[in-house]
Amino acid sequence: MFIPDKKLFFRWWLIAALIYLIFSAVITWQYGTDFLIPMGDDSAHHIKLAENLIKYQTFSLDGLYSPEEPKQPLAPTNFLTPGYAFWLALIYLVFNSFVPAIFIGALVFAVSVSLTYLLAQEITGNNKIAFWSALIFMIEPLSIYHSGLMFTEQLFVPIFLLAVYFFIRYIKTGNKNFVFSSLFIFSLSVLIRPIIFYLLPVLVLIVFFKELKISIKHSIILGTISFVLTYSIIGVWLVRNKTVLNTWQVSSNTGAILFGYHYEPLMRHLGLVPGNQKILGGGRDIFSVEYNKILEKFVLGEITKHKVQYLEIRAAYAPLFFLSSGYNNIVSRFTGVPSLDKYFRGDLVSFFAKGDINGALRIMFRAPKIAVLLIGFSFWFLITALAIIGFWRLLKTNKGTNFFAIIFISALIIYFNLVTTPLITARYRLPVNPFIFIFAVSGFYFLKEKIKQWV
Repeated sequence: MFIPDKKLFFRWWLIAALIYLIFSAVITWQYGTDFLIPMGDDSAHHIKLAENLIKYQTFSLDGLYSPEEPKQPLAPTNFLTPGYAFWLALIYLVFNSFVPAIFIGALVFAVSVSLTYLLAQEITGNNKIAFWSALIFMIEPLSIYHSGLMFTEQLFVPIFLLAVYFFIRYIKTGNKNFVFSSLFIFSLSVLIRPIIFYLLPVLVLIVFFKELKISIKHSIILGTISFVLTYSIIGVWLVRNKTVLNTWQVSSNTGAILFGYHYEPLMRHLGLVPGNQKILGGGRDIFSVEYNKILEKFVLGEITKHKVQYLEIRAAYAPLFFLSSGYNNIVSRFTGVPSLDKYFRGDLVSFFAKGDINGALRIMFRAPKIAVLLIGFSFWFLITALAIIGFWRLLKTNKGTNFFAIIFISALIIYFNLVTTPLITARYRLPVNPFIFIFAVSGFYFLKEKIKQWV
């Protein structure tokens, strides 16, 4: 059985769905649909992709931010992966509007809460830990905020968690239906957000070595099937990119990301003026493969020149992955007070990397809405500390497949930490927040028992 307790699963989904729908309805009524469809951000890109898919059957960003119809023929792109754009296009074809995506997305995102409960049950075997983990994830401000926001998290988080849940069930039971379903869903999730693309071969290797204990022949057969399923959906996209754009890249925005989120902070850290992005790109279309390849080559060269300083930034950033709350940005959107500027996290990282604690504290206390910043920092510091304790406790008290499941979950958290960028926002930690909360609640119960013993 894929879902062991369907009634419990539905109950958690219903509660979360009601909370998220009420939130989306109140925000839309009070602030208008633009609040949850911020056209100055990712939403505009995905809506333009969906519009061009519907009108011209071409995956293109031509006409972005322009009131006029794009010139024909449109230039195809792989700047973003197509999963969310196809989702929006489907909703538009049914409702003749993108607005319903806010509420349908909230219903889909609510599944994440049910999956958090099931994951906690599988990892800890404790219903109390499962209850509190799901509850904290459900009402945590970032979850509520992103439930109705027209960003890829609406789809990616529940689909990613479902894939992880099935994979853990496979680890624990060896049931092939779970691993086949998991790998297929993982492949689908890459089309929505390509962040786990580099994790796919690792999943295939895990299956290969797990099945090796039966026989080499069995392992090769299962490994081959796993490889095909893992690349079944994303593979179509890769072939399309090679055929249409002459690149095997899953997404061409690597160059832009490296420039804006790696190179610029590095230059700021070194006290140097970064080069002009448009000039470096030769004035090409910023969404083109060629433009981003030029930027990627240039940035990698600069990082190689200053690799020690770059590694300092990455090392200093690692803790901020866990301590960034995103609450400052949420409050900023509601109040209109300016949020943290683009360089805040980079400067904070730079000061820490240089060992300048006073400098780090100065820019923190100069930040707008300092109270919100400190509350968010304090909350996530506590959660992270409890999660470390919980992780250690679970490792000490579990053996066999349970032990490996815990290692797998912790590896996912570390993976997201490594592949996200130095200036990244808290939203990119959202998919692994359930795992952090599971470890944190486990740590809380462990400390509670210890305190009882001491008292």
